[in-house]
Amino acid sequence: MLRFDHPLSERVRSLIRIEHLFNRFNHTTASDDKWSHHVALSSLFEIMECSSRAELKLDILQELERQRQAGRNQNHHELLERLNQAAQDLQDVQQKFGQHIRENEWLMALKQRIVVAGGTTPVELPSYYFWQKKTAEQRRSDLQRWSQIMMPTYRATNVLLEILRENQTFIECCAKNGTYEHNTLPHNTHLMTIEVPFEANVLPEVSANKYFTHVRFVQANQESMRGKPVEQRIDFKIIMCSFDAINK
Repeated sequence: MLRFDHPLSERVRSLIRIEHLFNRFNHTTASDDKWSHHVALSSLFEIMECSSRAELKLDILQELERQRQAGRNQNHHELLERLNQAAQDLQDVQQKFGQHIRENEWLMALKQRIVVAGGTTPVELPSYYFWQKKTAEQRRSDLQRWSQIMMPTYRATNVLLEILRENQTFIECCAKNGTYEHNTLPHNTHLMTIEVPFEANVLPEVSANKYFTHVRFVQANQESMRGKPVEQRIDFKIIMCSFDAINK
């Protein structure tokens, strides 16, 4: 099965972006290969850009506090402990997100060159070539040091998305001629996920708000950004997730 997320708020969209980038960073950092560590560095720069919005930290802290109140009301002690820890760790970070990277001249030079075609070759950046020749453990230690101050944001994001995805309801659907319409979503749905069999070879195009949901399936292909609309029946599932309750 494939799951396609459709955030219904910019806050959830930002959380999913952060989760995706940190997952990529962690996966590539765990490798010993120097090219994986190149991707890890690129991911670190993307995380810095994605999370630099001043309101993001406040948004996360506000949602953590809402969930802490819900946890107290429903006596979810284990989850409440995780929420408290996530909030405290995030509040302890006093500097602007990614400020330590901005203050590192070498990293900022690399950030500027990494998006240029061929910009990180030994000819262009001999100091980066030297870094890549270090042992895997030395490179990994650097990557972990550079990302350490960002990890509270990652852990807080993980807790919130876990709550969001666990508090879900779903409906089994059938798209006749590749199209499906639904009149209403449950109150305060923050994330809608389309689950469809991989074998169907389709991608969902979703238009949704609290009054109306429209799903159209198109063919998956790697020749154009948008495939042709499909006309056959597609059986799929709509999963609706909300922050507004914690079901345990």
